Amino acid sequence: MRVINPIVIGEAQLVSSNVPETDYPAWAAATAYTKGQRVILAHVVYEALVDVPAGVKPGEEVVTAEAPAKWLEVGATNRWRMFDDKLESLTTNPGTISVTVKPGAVVNSVAMFNVSGKSVTVKMVDALEGEVYSETVTLVDAGVTNWYDYFFEPVGVKTDLVLLKLPAYGSANLVITVDAGAGQAAVGHVVVGSRQQIGTALYGTSVGINDYSRKSTDDFGNTVVVQRSYSNRAEFDVSVDTSAVTRIRRLLAELRATPVVWIGEETYEATILFGYYRDFSIVFSGPSVSDCSITVEAII
Repeated sequence: MRVINPIVIGEAQLVSSNVPETDYPAWAAATAYTKGQRVILAHVVYEALVDVPAGVKPGEEVVTAEAPAKWLEVGATNRWRMFDDKLESLTTNPGTISVTVKPGAVVNSVAMFNVSGKSVTVKMVDALEGEVYSETVTLVDAGVTNWYDYFFEPVGVKTDLVLLKLPAYGSANLVITVDAGAGQAAVGHVVVGSRQQIGTALYGTSVGINDYSRKSTDDFGNTVVVQRSYSNRAEFDVSVDTSAVTRIRRLLAELRATPVVWIGEETYEATILFGYYRDFSIVFSGPSVSDCSITVEAII
């Protein structure tokens, strides 16, 4: 089992993107706005809750009981949604999404969540050595075991993936491309960082979801279902070296309030999550090998 601790991707790290940032006009200090108008400021979309006079800057207004908020923060712009730590806020673009990221730190792993397209290509390009890594992953996941399924079962697609074989470079750029052909490319979240080993995820690990839908039944037996989002969860059984227990405990303590990528087994998509651990415990089972259990809940 491994974790990827993300680096922050901001203006200094995002070298280029083919996704235009033209969702709404940029906020202008000299312009007054009417209720419902939206503007962009610092890659964030704001909506006017009331008629807003000129000079009232989104995100900096003083809110009191006598002076309620005039601006509502809606979320990141389309270009920046893929870096906002939310899996359901999608960056979309016709055909392809292609970004170049300069991490500015030693990284060796990339994870992507809620991806829509035909394939994902990740390249690492160093200023001196040129292209030092390139890998293309198809998102088509047929998952068939017989001829009947081959011809009649619907074709599945992968939505989450990790690439763990990048060389450890501190100065190289990453070029990440999602190709959807003639369709709409979409990405929920991209994580770039350095992976750390915890142990070996064992059979017995369980996965599931937390469903936030609401179901209610009245006195006459009529049921109403309000469908809402859901998040993934996993309960990992992990075998760890007893000599590494202190290091692992310290690592997990440091990650207690940090969303990271959790990888039970990279070939099993259901064991790849981006979120927080709810709790963990380590049992000193023997002088060489100990047992660890970690419960992880993904964010949405």
